Amino acid sequence: MPQNQIISDRGTGVPVVLLHSSMSSKEQWFKLTENLHTDFRIIAIDLYGYGLSEFPPSPGTFKLTDEVTRVAALIQETVGEHPFHLIGHSYGGATALRYTFEHRARILSLGLYEPVAFHLLEQDDPGLKMIDSVFTRISAHLESDQVSAAAQDFIDFWSGEGTYAGLSSNKQTLLDKLIHKVALDFQALLSEPLTATAYQAIDLPVCLLRSQESPLPTRRVAEVLEQHLPKLEAHWVSGGHMAPITNADEVNPHWIRFLAKQLP
Repeated sequence: MPQNQIISDRGTGVPVVLLHSSMSSKEQWFKLTENLHTDFRIIAIDLYGYGLSEFPPSPGTFKLTDEVTRVAALIQETVGEHPFHLIGHSYGGATALRYTFEHRARILSLGLYEPVAFHLLEQDDPGLKMIDSVFTRISAHLESDQVSAAAQDFIDFWSGEGTYAGLSSNKQTLLDKLIHKVALDFQALLSEPLTATAYQAIDLPVCLLRSQESPLPTRRVAEVLEQHLPKLEAHWVSGGHMAPITNADEVNPHWIRFLAKQLP
């Protein structure tokens, strides 16, 4: 796949790399790009299996580090050795965290909206138990070829019961096509071995956004990160887990202010 189809690259200045959520694409960042491209070079990437990207070549063994390795290669091809800011939402936030752990010397700052780094939760954490239940249901649906039921379980967990049923049939069909990659996202997140203690090594400015309206698992991950990231600032927003898309006008000013503080 040509790079110019899986990467949006706009503006000039210090690069800001954007990583989207599951079942989304680089297009989710349109409003933020509009806000920032006059002051920064904005690079938004389609993660594996989303937008115009290819599906992971080895799904049976897919790991979070596979996602990170691909992102790292694309960033290297796009910005070379230049330091940059990194922002991620949900699965893109978990990917951004894992990337930063490996490449923190290159990162100027890290912006996170409810990263779904469920591997940071203890085994008895109620948030992890809830996510395990969701993943088990989705996996069972896919094993019995009930693709729409799997997609419905995923969408309704994050956006509220009845959300999937209220979508147009065309939108449902599009989401159904993405649920197999969603299952790999869960697989990667739940099998990742790094702990919250390991992430204490991320000694750079971090802005964490979260919502009281979001499901328990992401709020629990946010609490763990607040306890372990040494240079973190955190803010509450309204709109739930998908607020970077549904409530962009409230979320984006936080990123804009945070990035402005990092300017020399």
